[in-house]
Formats: sequence, structure tokens, C-alpha cells
Amino acid sequence: MNNTLDYIRMFLQFPIALRRLLKHTMTLDNACRIVRERMEHREENFLRIVKRSVYGYPCSPYLALLKMVGCEFEDLSALVKQRGLEGALCKLREEGFYVTFEEFKGRKPIIRFGKTIPVEARDFDNPFAQRDYTSQTSGSTGLATYVALNLDYFVDKLPHQMFILSAYGIMGVPTAYWLSILPGNGLQAILQRTDLREPLHHWFSYLGWRESKCWLKYDVATLYMFFWLHTLGACVPFPKIVNLNQPLVIARWIHDTLKTHSRCVLNTLPSHALRVAVAAQESGFDLTGATVRIAGEPVTPAKVAEMRRVGLRVVPIYAMTETCNIALGCVNPTAADDMHLFKDAFALITYPYPVEGSGITVPAFNLSTLLDSTSKLMLNVQIDDYGIVEERTCGCELETYGYTTHLREIHSYSKLVGEGVTLIENEMLRILEEILPARFGGSSLDYQLVEQEDKQGFTRLYLLIHPRIEIVDEQAVIEAVLKGLRGSSPMADAARTVWQQAHTLRIMRQEPVVTAAGKLLPLHIQRYIKT
Repeated sequence: MNNTLDYIRMFLQFPIALRRLLKHTMTLDNACRIVRERMEHREENFLRIVKRSVYGYPCSPYLALLKMVGCEFEDLSALVKQRGLEGALCKLREEGFYVTFEEFKGRKPIIRFGKTIPVEARDFDNPFAQRDYTSQTSGSTGLATYVALNLDYFVDKLPHQMFILSAYGIMGVPTAYWLSILPGNGLQAILQRTDLREPLHHWFSYLGWRESKCWLKYDVATLYMFFWLHTLGACVPFPKIVNLNQPLVIARWIHDTLKTHSRCVLNTLPSHALRVAVAAQESGFDLTGATVRIAGEPVTPAKVAEMRRVGLRVVPIYAMTETCNIALGCVNPTAADDMHLFKDAFALITYPYPVEGSGITVPAFNLSTLLDSTSKLMLNVQIDDYGIVEERTCGCELETYGYTTHLREIHSYSKLVGEGVTLIENEMLRILEEILPARFGGSSLDYQLVEQEDKQGFTRLYLLIHPRIEIVDEQAVIEAVLKGLRGSSPMADAARTVWQQAHTLRIMRQEPVVTAAGKLLPLHIQRYIKT
């Protein structure tokens, strides 16, 4: 199934699928009932999906892997009964049953026990799910890939959307999205609303018409879906273009809305929300009463602190294009990114993973999906993130739904290399988001570390600093970075020594790089760079 066929299928099936979606309404009582039933039958749900979509589907790469570890369905059933779901997944992981992020994306073949399984991204599609809507991943960790999504999966995820609204007391309040039209994920986010027939006040898109390389295909698709949303009664406003350099427009909408309503909600990315917070602070706006729901980028203490400084309440969400929301921010958090795992839809375990070239081992997340309607089937997929997973009593509403598993301090272990020395994300975050802004001015939006491969193939590290920041002595900035590395960890201190000797770290005065999906990541990796 190539991309053209995906879009033809989307055009033909979208109206039918949208009618199915709009037939469903969700109340909090119904959401509680649905999730309670799923939680009571988690293990049975998992085994049913695996029996049908893996053991009953000979082309599944998971089946080939299970056969390599000698696990038939009866063995798996016994293992789940004996150890529980997470215990069974841990045992399988120990025996070599897992799929790396690169393998799941179809960028590398699966190699286990001396055998090779060629794979493409579509090989991990759920063979029994509808393909109603095609979305594109952000490409933050490599080339973007296309994901065929099932609107029935959005229906199955409606309880989670209801819990978000209920736990944070934001049902029925004015709502806006600052997310992109296609090829961005704005439409996907809007389609997950529990109240598509209730007014959505604004849809702001940072990507404009005719701005994409394939603008004709994407713009026509956006307009086509917008037409059917309106025809079938969904109250979705026509997208208004607000570029990333216009955050004051969003800040002013929040400020003006709070004058007539005590509350409002903005759905966007963390870096976009931070832009709004900075614009509000510069304009003297108090945004107390507004809530920002953020997903798609790392949620760090520095970003959250800057948002809270202007009164914003921050609700972090852990999500992937392939899965939608995985976890939701705790109402009584112990960390900026403390979130509840949606255990009725996912199982998540950690497994020690040595980051290549770093000498560091991290507790890597391995994710499995538990809903029949999921578009991508995931079984012990190592998703390029790591962090702390714990069972904890917090006393918030989300706990009453059975969501007692907390995730926090989530980072990517994607490597950043300079002169053969590897760092992982959290080694640099404090420097980029706290030390440099405190000493030289600006915010975490103004600093970014970029790994760049030049035309000769040499890996360079450039610290991008926004031109609006006045820097008298660039060498002082480099010294501040090196000093910050010294006390971070032994690996970071080793990086400091090598980078200092080799003059690896360089300053570049330009605005930090934003991905095609509008993300601003503190650490950005590119293959070929103009130097």
C-alpha cells in the first residue's frame, strides 16, 4: 500500500468512518464503565489480540520472533496466567522478544539469534483494523512515516478524553488548538474530541496553505475532510493561519477569553505553549485560569516553570502518532511530567538498554497495545524513550479509574555524538533550559544543540542561539556549557574534556531548528547541514 493509495482510500472511506465516529457520544459514567470492564479483562484482551493478529496472521513479524524464542500460543497463555501480563512481557523480553524503534519504523531489519527478518513499517499494521485516515509522523528521530489510522480506535479512546476533561474540570470551556493542518496532526487531535458536535472556538494552524512541499495533496485533503466534518454536523472552525512567530495572537485570545469566561483550554506542543507564555509575559498578560494540554515534545521542569509564571496550568500528555495518548498528567504530580499510564489500553515495561557508545544503560520503555482497534500492533516495542515507571498512590481522580502506574522523568536515549563521545538527552537539558537562559538571557526557546554532519562526513556540534539574544563573548557561552557538563555525570565530564581539546562545540547565531511537524527539540539531529 503506497502513499497515493492510502490517500485515495482515505478520500473514499472518510465520510463513512466519520459517520460512525459521530454516532458515538460519551459520558463520564459510560467512560468509567468501559474502562472498568477493560481493566478487569486486560489479560484476556491481550491474549485475544495476539491469538488473532499474530498467531492467526502468518505474515506478522511478531510471529516470526515468537517462533524464534519457541513460544506457541499455549505457552504464552500459560506464561500470562503464571506471571501476569507485565511479568509475561518481561520474560519474553529477557528471551529476546522485542522490536526496536528503528525496526518498528521499518528503517532496519530485525536481527535475532543470527537470523534476519526484513520489515517495513506497514508490516506492524493491525491486519484487522480499518484504514480510515492517513497521518504522518513528525520525523523527529528520522524520516517521517505514514500511519493508516482507524477512526474506531478514536471511539475506543473517547473515555480517555473524557477523563482528561473531568480530572481537570475543563468540560465545556472555550477551547482552541494551535496545531497544524495536514501534513501536521491537527485534524487527528481534533477528531479525538469527545464533543465534536459542541463548538470548538478556534483552530489555529502554524502551517499555512501552500507551504508544504506537497501542498496540493495536503491542502485538498484538509479541505475535503473539513467539508465532511461540517456536512455531518461537527462544529470545527475553519483553520486560521498563525505562524510560530505570532504567539501573541494566541496569548491575546487566551487573555480576551478569560475576560468573559473564567477558564479556557489551548491544545498545542510544549514549545508552542512556551512561545505563548513568553509573549504573554512580554505583554504583561496574566493567563491565570487557562489550561494548556501539551504533547509531542519533552515536558521539562524549565518549560513548565516558564508557563506557570504567567498563570498557565499545564497538563502534559505522553503520546505517539501511532497510538494517540498513552499517558495523562497527574493532578497531584511529583515531577513536571508525572503522568498516569492508560493501563486499559497499554502495557509498559522497562528493560535495561545500553546506549551505544555512551557506557550508559537506561531503563528503556517497551510498549504493548491492548485494544482491538489499534492501527499499529505493538508488542514489546522499544520506543526510544526511557524513564521511571512506578506504582504510586497520588489521591487524584485519575487513580480512581484504576490508573495507578505513573511515568515520569521521560527522556529520549537517542544519541548525540561529538568526537566519538555520546551524550543522551537529559545530560544537556539543564544547561540549555536553565543555565544559559539564566546567564545570557532569553528562554529555553532560544538555545538548541544540533548534531550536524558536514559534506566531508564529520560530525559537528553547534549551539544555536537566537539572534535576538545579545552575546558579547561567544567563548563565554562555550565555557558555560563545558562548566555545566563537568558536574553532570562522568560521561558528560568526559565529553567536556574531549570537546574542549578538539574544539568540537561551536556557536551559530540563528533561530533554533523546528521540525517539519513544528516541534522544537532541545537536541536536534540532522544528516547534512549547510556550513
